[in-house]
Amino acid sequence: MPEDFLAGLLWYTLRVKKILQSIYNLVGCADYLPATLAATLLGGATGGEGSLPRLGIAILSNLLLFSLAVIYQKIKNAPIAATEPNCETRNPIAAGQVSVRFSRTLCAVLVLLSLALAALLGPLNIVLGLLGVLIAIALSHRSLNLGSSALMHLGKQQPLLSVIFGLSGYLAVAQKVKFETILLTIFFLAFGFLFNAWTAEKTSRPLSRPLLILLLVFASASAYVLFIVLEVIPAWVLLLIVLISSALALIKHRFNPHQQSLPQILFDSLAIATAVSLIISYLVQEFF
Repeated sequence: MPEDFLAGLLWYTLRVKKILQSIYNLVGCADYLPATLAATLLGGATGGEGSLPRLGIAILSNLLLFSLAVIYQKIKNAPIAATEPNCETRNPIAAGQVSVRFSRTLCAVLVLLSLALAALLGPLNIVLGLLGVLIAIALSHRSLNLGSSALMHLGKQQPLLSVIFGLSGYLAVAQKVKFETILLTIFFLAFGFLFNAWTAEKTSRPLSRPLLILLLVFASASAYVLFIVLEVIPAWVLLLIVLISSALALIKHRFNPHQQSLPQILFDSLAIATAVSLIISYLVQEFF
């Protein structure tokens, strides 16, 4: 009897380990965590003072949503990725490390969990969650494949999903729509499109110079109104973001083992600095 129990326990342990390993292979190092966290926290800061647990639920729901987009993209790209070198690191489905059936099941689970968490926040968050699921699918679906565009590229951030994350954080705190949501939408879209255009290959040129200037004007104007006029973030937090991002950018540029490009270094540093600074800001408001 004890032998049967130990054998069953060992089988379940190995089974759970295999499932966790498959999930890790699909999600990877989750390099989209800082940008997702920063967008949600920025939306929460724009919404004003509110419940930290509700904001935490929004963050978790958004992380699950972005994970869905990443895994679904790997499912759709698996046939092409199988012919490319180093497919083991880029796409575990193409390498045969994870089955398509398990990946699709995981996508369904992520959809249900993300929407269930959004339902805890209110009907508007459910609508945002459903819209986010549709965007995540449309980015990689063969008939649409929006992610093939340089401006819509799904990387460490995605402009449309960033809007969803920012608005979900805002609604988790404010629980109603105000004109700040328009500014948030403009800011995330303009900033996201500018970054994707900056990091795109020079031969593709996704936007003409006048459009780039127009996006820069929209991004600057919305940032000025949000951070200077409305002061959605305290001045000391903005200063902290500048200091941390500058320090991280210098360190990454000096010790750059992955040979990242300058735009990637600046974006990573800004995303991490924003997330860390806003977390500190929330903790200061909560306990002091």
